[in-house]
This record gives sequence, C-alpha cells and structure tokens, in this order.
Amino acid sequence: MNIKVGSTKFQSVGEVTIPEIYYRRMKCGNEKLDAAFGDGILPGSSITLTARAGMGKTTFVLQLLELMNAQGHRVGYCSSEESVAQLAMTCKRLQVKNIQVCNESDVDTISKYMEDLDVVVVDSFQGLVKGNKRGRDLEKYCIEKLVVRAKETECTVILICHNTKAGGIKGSSLIIHAVDVNMSIHAIKDADMNARCIRFDKNRFGPATDIECYIEYSGYDFEKEVIVDEDKTKNKPSKSDKKKEQRDQILSLERINLYEVTQKLGIDSTRAAFLLRELCNELKLIKQGRGAEATYIKPSVEVIKSKK
Repeated sequence: MNIKVGSTKFQSVGEVTIPEIYYRRMKCGNEKLDAAFGDGILPGSSITLTARAGMGKTTFVLQLLELMNAQGHRVGYCSSEESVAQLAMTCKRLQVKNIQVCNESDVDTISKYMEDLDVVVVDSFQGLVKGNKRGRDLEKYCIEKLVVRAKETECTVILICHNTKAGGIKGSSLIIHAVDVNMSIHAIKDADMNARCIRFDKNRFGPATDIECYIEYSGYDFEKEVIVDEDKTKNKPSKSDKKKEQRDQILSLERINLYEVTQKLGIDSTRAAFLLRELCNELKLIKQGRGAEATYIKPSVEVIKSKK
C-alpha cells in the first residue's frame, strides 16, 4: 500500500526535524474529548470509528463536528448511508445547527472537498465507490486516497466503518493499520442501558484511553458520571464458573439430548452442542446416534478404562 512514506537513510533521531503541525492541535472545547485525542485532533490525521448498530456513531460525530465548528474549524459530513433530510432531522434532535452535510460516495469527489475543510466525516467507508473498482482493489484505493489526501490538505478524515458479526471492521485489516486512530463505541456492562464507553483502541498522537458517558435522546452527555451496579459485578459468576455450572447441570439430567439441554439450561443449540462435545471428549458422556437426534449416556467405569 502506498501512503507516500518514502525511504530514508539512517540518521540520529535527535537530528530529525519534527514538523510544526505535530504541535498544532484542533480542539473541540470539551476537555474530555480534547484530552482523549491528545490535547486536540492532529490536523491531517485519519481516524476510524466502529460500533454495532444503534450504539451512537452518527450522534457522536455530529456532536463532535458541532463542537469543532464552534471553535472556528470548517467541518463537513459526507453520507452514503442517510439522506441529507434524515441527517437534518437527527441534527434537529441533537440541536446541531452549523455543520455542512452532503450525500456523496465517490472517493475522488470527497477528496476534493477536503481542500476546503478542516475535518470531514465519511459515512461510511464501506459505502465508498470509485469507477469499476471492487473488493480489495477498491478498499486499497480508498485508503491510499484519503489517508494521503488528509496529510496533503491537513484535513482530518473520520471514517465510520461497518462491523462484522464478530465485532471487527468489515473487510481487510489494511485500514486499521493505515490510519492514525482507531475508535470504537461499546455499551458498558452492569450499568444503565444508555451508558457508553468511547474507546481509543489505537492513538498515534495521544493516549489509548476510554471515555465513559451516557447517550440520551438529545445526544451524548460527556460530563455525567457513569454508575456501575457493584452488586451485579460482585455477584456475577466468572466465565469458568458459569461453564462448570452448565456442565454440572447437563450431567444431572435424566435424559440428555440437544433439545433437553437447550430447554433446561436456557441456552442456544450452538452452546449446547459445544458443551456436549466437550463432555464426550472428556469421556463424561457417550454419544449415541447422529445429529440433533443423538442421545448421550454416562459411561460405566469399565467403558472409561477401555477408552483410556
């Protein structure tokens, strides 16, 4: 991948000239956010933001852009996911009034817009297009184009990215390594359902840190302290304890089959099959039959000895 980092000869690190841009930060005016980015956002940096649907990605970036605008920075939001009318409705709810929005998915067009902006949000990275390019070729082109263009124009680009079912960024890992900052939004366990953790998983120009906050109808409240239910945390069994309990429950059943295990333990068939297979591997159960119709019995001492 070519992001224009050229070859150099070895030299003493003390002799390397550090560009003044590394000391020049764009602040949004919120102390928690500015500190998390590293005393403000570095001009020309590239950022990814991921979260599962409904966690508040759009809400976060819209509020961030409004704060940046209030500090005199030129900001824009390019969307291929929602129409400008939908975005306007969301902005009205959040009392966001001063940012520029457009519907655009062509990466070359967006890169031109960056000449006149200090911060641009692209929603989403997976929605970008470029001619007939597809798959990894398109992904690579978009990364190179936007990361390089960000540095050339000193316009920070924030890329909202889709998640896979496993929780990672959809596509290859190229974008994770190419950008400067990886951010993600998560629900906070054992807290109110509106509690969120904004996590800086990677930050080349600041700390790898978390911001705990609440999201309400009117947007994020970055100042309200998140309260975790300590009783739930204390009494919550560990994964190993829960697994042992489930295995013991299976072994206590009179009839053991996939259906009985899912019904009595209240778990899905994938988890039930895993536990049954594990118990069979340890010779604590013997499987009779195949598939979902299989039954399981406890082996006698003689059988266990012969198997060993």
